[in-house]
Parts: sequence; C-alpha cells; structure tokens
Amino acid sequence: MKLTMYFSVQALTLAALSLDCAFAQPARHGHQHAHKRGLEDVLAKRQDWSNPAMYAGVDWSKVNYGGGSPPPATSTPPPASSPPPAAAANPAPAPVAVQEKVAVARTSSPAPASDASTSGGSGGGQRGLAYNPSSPNLSIFDGYSKITWGYNWDSLPAGLPSQYEYVPTLFSNAQLHTGQWAQNAGNAITAGAKYFMSFNEPDQPSPQADMPVGVAVAAWKQYMEPYANQVKLGSPSVSNGVGQNQATGQPMGLDWLTPFLQQCSGCPISFVPVHWYGCNAPCDVTADITAFKTQMTQAMQAAGSLPIWVTEFGTNSGDPTTFMSEVLPWLDSQSQVERYAYFMVEDGKLTSGNSLSALGQQYGSS
Repeated sequence: MKLTMYFSVQALTLAALSLDCAFAQPARHGHQHAHKRGLEDVLAKRQDWSNPAMYAGVDWSKVNYGGGSPPPATSTPPPASSPPPAAAANPAPAPVAVQEKVAVARTSSPAPASDASTSGGSGGGQRGLAYNPSSPNLSIFDGYSKITWGYNWDSLPAGLPSQYEYVPTLFSNAQLHTGQWAQNAGNAITAGAKYFMSFNEPDQPSPQADMPVGVAVAAWKQYMEPYANQVKLGSPSVSNGVGQNQATGQPMGLDWLTPFLQQCSGCPISFVPVHWYGCNAPCDVTADITAFKTQMTQAMQAAGSLPIWVTEFGTNSGDPTTFMSEVLPWLDSQSQVERYAYFMVEDGKLTSGNSLSALGQQYGSS
C-alpha cells in the first residue's frame, strides 16, 4: 500500500477518534491500552473532513477486507448488500468526502458466512496484527507469511496493507460507533469481509465499552445479528478480569462472558474473542506462561463448541521473548484457537521506531 494512502487514512481515523472520549487512555487489569493513548495531542489538531487535500493520494480500491489480492476498482462502487440494523436506519450522515471515499469496489458478490474460512490449530492464518493510527507503516511485516490479518478496534481499516485481511469491529453501542456502523459494515461486506467483531471489553469501565450484560445482548441483536447471513460474527471481547468490577458493579472477564452467552443463546455467534495480560509488575515469566494457558483453557471451556480468538495478549514479566517462544507454539497447537493477535504494533513492543523489533521479528517468524 502506498505510503501516501497510509498517512491520509490515518488522518481520517485520528479525526474520527478525536470526536469522542471513548478512546482516552485507561489503566486497568494490568496494562495500559496504547490503542487509545496519545489522543490528547490529536484533540489539538482536529482535521477538516471536508478538505479534499486530506484524501490526496488515497487509492481506496486497494483496501482489502477479505485477504489475498485487492479487488479491481470500478467507477461506481456497488451498494452495500446488507440491511442496516433497525436503530441505524437513520445514522448521522458522514461528511461528504468520507462518503465518497470509504466505499471499496468489488465486482464479485461476497461469500456467505458459511463459506468463510477457518484456520485454527493449523499454525497457518491464525496470527494477526493489532494496530492503531500511531503504529508505523505496517508494510514492515511484508515477507512474514504467518501474519494474515489485522484489526484496529474500529470499522475502517486505516493503514492496513492490502495483503492482510481486515476485520472490522463495532467498539461499543455509543453513537460515535453505531452512527457509522451500518455504512462501514455494508462497505466491508461489499468488499468481501468474512468476520465482524463486537464490543471491546464491555466488562471494563469507560473508555472501554462498559456495557451491562443485558444491554450488550440487546445491542448485539440490534447491530450485529442483521449481518449473520453474510459474515461470521464474534461475541464481545472480554478482559481477563476476575470477580466484580468495583467501579461498575459488573462481573469481569469470563464471569461477564458466561451470562452473555447464556442470555444470547439464540444469537448466531461464530467465535469468542478474549483478552489476557499478565502480572502488574515484573514477575516470573514462567508463572505468566502458566497463567496464560490456564486462562485460555478456561476461555475455551466457556466458549463451548465455539472457537476463540485471542485478540489482545501480552506479558509484563520483563521477558516477552521467553513468553512468546512458549505461548505461540501452544496457541498454534490448539484446535479451538482460531486466531490471535499479540498486543500490539507499537514502539517498544512489536516495533522499534519504524522497524520491527526483535520481538516483532520473533512474532512474525516463530
């Protein structure tokens, strides 16, 4: 993907995120979410969405939602084939320039959900990139064939090269996200999307999704279920918190997930995303490895017959190399683990400046 496209789309995404505090920097369950960090600087540099110069050099025909080669561009993108959810029938209109540019053309019809491929337990296709607008150009992962997909906690793919499959996410039921969901989801399906994810850590306080189980069930049925015949749908992504959240009174982690799956028993859920972070301070990496495997085993049990996606995980043990060398082969060997993404494409983790760090190279090749 052209560098000019990356920065132009990045500007668009930063402008959108700056309109809401939902991405402010949190600190909870043992980690700092860098995908919502540093937006204070963006607030002081709001973008003019109606300025055509923002989109100079962007080739939207090369945005890829389905993996493989990008589709050929057409002069008139086909309309989105999915029915918009009821509450999103009259969403707040996107700025004109955005409406003109977010549509991604594809001449073929999207595959039905039953045709979407899976790859759990094979060691191929599971590994993905968790990135955000502050991540460096993701083309630095070119040549690492084990990495096949990516997501960014959003429903627009800002900056993901076309060789990777993009998975859109409905972050929460806040208007900032639901207001653009019908349009972005429809465009993603038209472009060949195979999966949608929903609600990031509803078991955690704002600026995470912060949704009681009953509210999340109703929102999932309203905003996610209408697309069940076209893509595979994920349940909300829960943290590895335990017990009750003192700030919200809600259960955390698997204690939140279990009643959600029970109350949404008729929902067409195809996979269950979960998050995990280790100790709060430098500690024994062996203990973190054991804790990770234990938590993922419990998550697989909670998911029943459904596969899980480990869409955020990382260690604070001070020895991420050993942690990764142990857990990646284990994840690849688990038939119920369909996909995973290490947290995250960020300086000091998978990258060092604008290059891959040693850990990033290990993640791409081990």
